[in-house]
Amino acid sequence: SSRVAVPDARFDWLVEHFKPASVVPAFLNVTDIAGLVRGAAEGEGLGNAFLSHIQAVDGIIHLVRGFDDPDVVHVENSVDPIRDLEIIHGELLAKDIAYVNTRFAQLENVIAKGIDKSKKAEFEIVTKIRDFLVNEGKEIRMGTWSPLEIEVLNTMQLLTAKTAVYLVNISKEDFLRQKNKWLPKVKAWVDERTSEPVIPFSAAFEAAIFD
Repeated sequence: SSRVAVPDARFDWLVEHFKPASVVPAFLNVTDIAGLVRGAAEGEGLGNAFLSHIQAVDGIIHLVRGFDDPDVVHVENSVDPIRDLEIIHGELLAKDIAYVNTRFAQLENVIAKGIDKSKKAEFEIVTKIRDFLVNEGKEIRMGTWSPLEIEVLNTMQLLTAKTAVYLVNISKEDFLRQKNKWLPKVKAWVDERTSEPVIPFSAAFEAAIFD
């Protein structure tokens, strides 16, 4: 993991003008977690350990591969970032559905037995969330939610509710010529869903610079 100071000209201006005794900028804590594989929601790869690790974070940076290199093996044996994104989307969705189904069953049982009638409003919200995930197959952050619904969602820490940024790792050559066959496809895939940032970079190029 790493801790990175967040540049902010407004903060710099305040420090310059008010000369505080101590200066503590905003920091971004980034935790590197091994990649998500097909079947993770059922325990494949790091499985539930991976999925539980990211429940505590505020946002997710998805890193997908957009370069060819026979010396770097891909877990799916071919390079296809759209397929990889679909796997990620499906596994996170499956984990959220499993959690919401459990919450739904618990509330349904409480209401059916007349144990706590005050849970009826929460049950209706959880039913809406469940339908959104299961029937529409959409990520939570793609929906429009009322303040009360958001209160319930905040108690769940659902993975698909977290803000996402997409990094596409491309070759040094593609980065320098600012062209890659996968980038338009990745951008289109993301825009169909959330229009979140898609950032191309080249790990190989950065490594060469720092070497």
